[in-house]
Amino acid sequence: MAGILGIGVIGVGRLGFHHARNIRRSEGAVLAAVSDPFPEARARAEKEFGVQGYSSYGDLIADPKVDALVIATPTQTHYEVLTAAVSGKKPIFCEKPITYTLEEAEKIVEMIEGNGVFLQIGFMRRFDPGYAAAKRMIEGGECGKPIYIHDCQRDPNGPPPEYVPQSGGIFVDMAIHDLDVARWLMDSEVTEIYARGAVLKHGYLKDLDDIDEGQILLKFAGGALGMIEISRNANGVYDTRTEVVGLEKSVFVGQNQLTPYTVVGGGRIVVDMANWCLGRFKEGYELEMRAFIDAVRGNKPSPVTAYDGLVGLKLALAATESWRKAEPIKLTYPAGKSG
Repeated sequence: MAGILGIGVIGVGRLGFHHARNIRRSEGAVLAAVSDPFPEARARAEKEFGVQGYSSYGDLIADPKVDALVIATPTQTHYEVLTAAVSGKKPIFCEKPITYTLEEAEKIVEMIEGNGVFLQIGFMRRFDPGYAAAKRMIEGGECGKPIYIHDCQRDPNGPPPEYVPQSGGIFVDMAIHDLDVARWLMDSEVTEIYARGAVLKHGYLKDLDDIDEGQILLKFAGGALGMIEISRNANGVYDTRTEVVGLEKSVFVGQNQLTPYTVVGGGRIVVDMANWCLGRFKEGYELEMRAFIDAVRGNKPSPVTAYDGLVGLKLALAATESWRKAEPIKLTYPAGKSG
């Protein structure tokens, strides 16, 4: 698709607004329109960006100024919005999770492949400079064969109670990022998951059938192993770290700091840390949007496909099932798809 890309953002809450801002900062694209059913969110975006605002996403999809779409609506609406977007035949960027159920995800993959529509799923860690550098090292053979991955993601606090029922639970809401980055860095599909969890701090989560601390053990198709820790108990900071152990070298990503400086003195060593994912992965969010724009304009394949979105959800739901049943869950994949 040659020329400047006009992008419409569907859903301009916190993350959609952030995406709209990143579009404005990107070369080769303009923010053409926004839509949101909530008047306050829509008015804020109209005022900030000076673009047309729609209450209906259908009107935005039909706008001739809109060449491509960014979907940042609540997860439960993704299937409905994606179905309409695919019908509009416009390239799509959709935030994770791809949708709410595995059945819906499978239908979305069928729609995308059957209609030849471009879809990129919003797994921003793949574009973070640290994670991207680790991926290059592993792919280049510098680490040798990867044999183990350890990943940690800790949110600063518990989620708002009203958010929990629509989040899909901690494994879908949070661990989907860690599960995606695990299969991506290890270049192998997960064949078995065993998850445990508990409420250790935020008691209100018990009544909402969720947890604030979870652990996931992974077994990969190639024989490698992994472990993921998911927590909502980081006491005011956002802490994300990943370690990949290879036969020859190991690579660690995101060891505590937000910016590369450390203050030493007065008997203390202090590092600065992000208090939310939008700070820690600022560059990742910017670079994934640039990748979307470049891929659409250059007619390149999606860097994070609908199938990646489906498998991420499949793993997160398997982790949830394992936690509820307190037993390992084995996973299978279509012929030719597993890593």
